Amino acid sequence: MKHFLFYLIALTVCLPFASCSDEFVELPYAYDEISYRRGYDLDIPLNTITYIENQAEFDRLFADEKTKPEASVPFSDGVLAVVKGMANGGIVDLQKNLIQSDDGYHLSIRIRTDFTDIMETWYVAYVIPKEYAGKIDLDIEYTSKP
Repeated sequence: MKHFLFYLIALTVCLPFASCSDEFVELPYAYDEISYRRGYDLDIPLNTITYIENQAEFDRLFADEKTKPEASVPFSDGVLAVVKGMANGGIVDLQKNLIQSDDGYHLSIRIRTDFTDIMETWYVAYVIPKEYAGKIDLDIEYTSKP
């Protein structure tokens, strides 16, 4: 009985450590290290999704930038999907929503601008499972603040 009680206590103490791992990340998730407020000027096309599939591509993307995002991307499991756009006014609000569809994802981006006479670059990025690279439908909508 003593051995059984000992093993039961040991199992209770060790189980939380065995079931939790820092390596596990649930995909997809928003990669907020790249946003319009960070000041990046990435050399990617406008209004389309660019898929970054490994660390070398990630490093090349940020080669000309003074700073690089601090958060790592789990390239063994995922792909970084980045969208770059240009607003015809100051950005007041940017809403993004990634929803899983039948055969991929649907990414909708809503940008609300003011009437200032500036062009402002914005970015939205998500880390998605590798098998969904190239399978995101994109919808971008601009509205002006009254």
